Amino acid sequence: MSLSKTIDIKLSDSLTATLPLVKSGDIWIYSFDLLGKAKYNRAAAETLAGLIRAAEIDFDIFLTAETKSIGLVDNLARHFEHDDYVILRKSVKGYMINPASIEVTSITTAGVQRLHLGEENFHLLRNRRVCIVDDVISTGGTLEAFYKMAGIIGFEIVLIACALTEGHPRTEYRNTPLLSIANIPLPGGW
Repeated sequence: MSLSKTIDIKLSDSLTATLPLVKSGDIWIYSFDLLGKAKYNRAAAETLAGLIRAAEIDFDIFLTAETKSIGLVDNLARHFEHDDYVILRKSVKGYMINPASIEVTSITTAGVQRLHLGEENFHLLRNRRVCIVDDVISTGGTLEAFYKMAGIIGFEIVLIACALTEGHPRTEYRNTPLLSIANIPLPGGW
């Protein structure tokens, strides 16, 4: 099987990103790294904001996981004039009070990771309608972690927004609407 060494994705009407084919552990993926790319984050957030508005689903706050989608969620919060958004952290910080922790398995990270949120931020999520933001959704491992955290803290996931889906195109996950700009192939272990 022969795969293209790159793939182009359209983040907005005026911006296309070229993704290289890379090996991640034992599988091949098209690498989409938003970290440090202000132009990509602005374009993706503008496009996603339009999709979110068109979906007409009310939510209270954005939630993401560290690290690559932080710029995206920050730009989305600006589009919706939100004062806050919540980030699940990859390590426990000294200032966290009684952190809730969950395990997550991602195809782009070797082994099992843990995500943490300090009790001092629970009030931002508890009893609220939440929009999950991620850069790429592939197997659903990170989404499952968000659902576990929802069970611990007590919030409802009403919408999922991501720049890209990978592999099987998705429009929902666990009966929750899932919005994305584009779908890319998941080459896998070819």
